[in-house]
Amino acid sequence: MNAQPVYVIDTSYLLELYAVPGHSTQKAVDEIRSRFTDAVRQGARLYVTVPSIYELANHIAHISDGNVRFSLAKQIRKDVLSSLDEGMPWTIISSQSPNALGELIASFADNYVREKIGLSDTTLIDEALRLKRTKYRGSHVYIWTKDTNLKAREPNEEPRAYLG
Repeated sequence: MNAQPVYVIDTSYLLELYAVPGHSTQKAVDEIRSRFTDAVRQGARLYVTVPSIYELANHIAHISDGNVRFSLAKQIRKDVLSSLDEGMPWTIISSQSPNALGELIASFADNYVREKIGLSDTTLIDEALRLKRTKYRGSHVYIWTKDTNLKAREPNEEPRAYLG
C-alpha cells in the first residue's frame, strides 16, 4: 500500500507538541515532536478536530506563568490561522451541522459514555472513522493519543504506537 498514513490528533498529543506546563513531560515532548516531524516529511495527512483545539486552549488558559500562557496562545493562534489558510501544519476538522451534532451526541450517549469516552473524544473517533470510510479508504487512519481507551477505537492499529 503506497497511500500515506492519516493521523487524527488528540489533545494529549497537542499538549506534548506545545510542551504545555503541567500537562507534558520532556520525554513525551521529544517523542511526539519527532513523530510530527517524521509524519510531515513522509507526507502524512494530519487532522485536528475543533474540540481538541478548544481543550488545548483551555489548558493553556490555566497556565499560571503569564509569559508562557501568552506565548503559547500566540503560537496556537499562528498555527490555527495557518491551518485554516494553508492547511499546514494540519487540516482542521470544523464543527458539524446540527443534524450531525444530534448523531454525535446520540453516539456519545448510546455507546461511548459507557467506556468513559467524552464528547470531544467521540468527535475524534467519529471523524477518524468517517475519514477512513470516505476520503482515505486505501490508507491507514490512526488516532494519535496517549489515552488507551481512545487509541483502541482507531480505524487501523498503529504500529509502534506511543502512549506515553
